[in-house]
This record gives sequence, structure tokens and C-alpha cells, in this order.
Amino acid sequence: MRALPLISITLLLPAFVAAQETPTERESARDVVHKLDSLERSLDLQALVAKLTGPNAARDQVAARAKELMDTELLAMGDDITRHPEIGFQEKRSVQILTEYLKKHDFTVQMGTPNLPTAFVARYTKSTGGPNLGVITEYDALRGTKGAFHGDQHSTQGPIGIAAAIAIAEYLTKTKTPGTVVV
Repeated sequence: MRALPLISITLLLPAFVAAQETPTERESARDVVHKLDSLERSLDLQALVAKLTGPNAARDQVAARAKELMDTELLAMGDDITRHPEIGFQEKRSVQILTEYLKKHDFTVQMGTPNLPTAFVARYTKSTGGPNLGVITEYDALRGTKGAFHGDQHSTQGPIGIAAAIAIAEYLTKTKTPGTVVV
């Protein structure tokens, strides 16, 4: 009995949707599509994608360094944070582990931000000028019915972000490329 109204609505829906397409709406959509096409052509997206995904020794070097850091130290750090979950605003142990590691890799650390006592800002000390790269990390655990747990991978997001930040910062210094890295 209840299926009949649902079937009626389902059959009428295409007619209702088509009735909403006025000449003005179609013309507006056509203008938007033309503008998007024009923008895509002006950006030459195919060439940009080819450039960004093509061979790049510098990028590969930074990625290899980040992988090395992950393989040698930071995967274990992520596992450790996973075994000791701390919910938001209470991540004192995790913050200490992350910030001590950053300090060992030439980052200055400012603890706490307004209303976020377990947040931190770490700046690489050996690079200068712009552009500025910001790396956001998370390290809080979820609240569960049986206690805190890392079901959202925040336990490894911090170490992964740190690996990327350190690898890029070291590259900037080694190549004397202007830029700043902030975690």
C-alpha cells in the first residue's frame, strides 16, 4: 500500500525536474560552462598536469627523504601515539613527542594558542623568506564508549606531516631556496 505513493513520486520527479529548466536557467548554465571552458583553456590544464606529474628530481628527492624519515623513526612514533590515545585538548604526551622531534630537526616550537593549550606552532629556523608552507597535523583521539581510540588515523597524521615538513625544510636549506615551513 505504501509503495504506491513512492512509485507515483518517482514517476513524477523527472517531469518536475524538467519543469524547473527555464530558458533563463539554461542560458545561465550555458554562460557558466563557457566561462569554465575558457578558464580551462587559458590555464592549459593538460600541460600543467603533465608538468606536475612528470619527472622531477627535486620533488622525488624530497619525497624520498620523507619516506626515509617515516621508515626509520616516524612510523614507530605513530604506532606509539596510537597505543597511547589522548582525546582533544588533553594530548599532552603526544604533543611532547611531536614537538621534541621537531626541535631535534631545527624547528622552534611555540606551545599553546589562545583557547588551545595542546596546540603548537613550529617554525623551521634555517629557512628564510617566502613562500610560506604550512603543514597541519592532528594527533587527538576519538572518544569511545570503552575509552579513547585512534580510529581516524590522527595518530599517524602528525608524524606524516612532520616527515613532509622536515623533508621540505631540509631541501630549502640545502638548495638555498627561499621559503619557510611552519607546522
